[in-house]
Amino acid sequence: MTVIKIADLSIGIENRYAHIEKQASDYITDGEPLFNVSVTEEEIDEERISSATNRPRGYYESIVSYRKIAARLPEYSAFLFHGSVLEYGGKAYIITANSGVGKTTHTRLWMREFSGEVDIINGDKPIVRLIDGVPFACGTPWQGKENYGKNAIRPLAGIAFLSRGERNVASEISPSEAVMRFMKQIYIPKQSADATVKTMMLADRVIRSVRLVSLECNMEPEAAYVCRAALIGDDA
Repeated sequence: MTVIKIADLSIGIENRYAHIEKQASDYITDGEPLFNVSVTEEEIDEERISSATNRPRGYYESIVSYRKIAARLPEYSAFLFHGSVLEYGGKAYIITANSGVGKTTHTRLWMREFSGEVDIINGDKPIVRLIDGVPFACGTPWQGKENYGKNAIRPLAGIAFLSRGERNVASEISPSEAVMRFMKQIYIPKQSADATVKTMMLADRVIRSVRLVSLECNMEPEAAYVCRAALIGDDA
């Protein structure tokens, strides 16, 4: 079994293959797990077939393991989010968008334009957790195909919702304007009504606690500056 610590939670993975151990090497702990997850060979086969890819079995075990972990996260005031987490000035900012819009490209713009000032906590599947009522963005071993990320937890200060556009235009939006876009990017467990309700309540608390920005952008360097100004404002 591999025990990892993510979002300040120790979790056991009863892995059959070495893939997870290598993937999560920066997160391994000797702490007592709060809960364990395991994946059957049948579940691995189902994941491989549904993904229509042909990767090592440990890869699919890792995907299913994280899904099972995500299903338990609401019990600990946390949920899985689809987005790229940037660390700037000691705070976390999430860049999120529907697949194919350009989240990764925009993240690279930040890394290039603000080199030395910004770092990537997670490039694809971070965890957002409320700790003492404060939202934090947390790194995980599941970092996307580019493998951008590090083991870190930072207070979440803002979220930018990206869409494609000819110009770079950003504006702050209200929680009611952001809620549908936000909900599309989180993992909502369907195993129980309680987990679903808890996730919805957590999401509501998060979007009422951080700055929310709608960003219409192209792939030019200016997009990073427009996004930073809207997300961080006077803190930049």
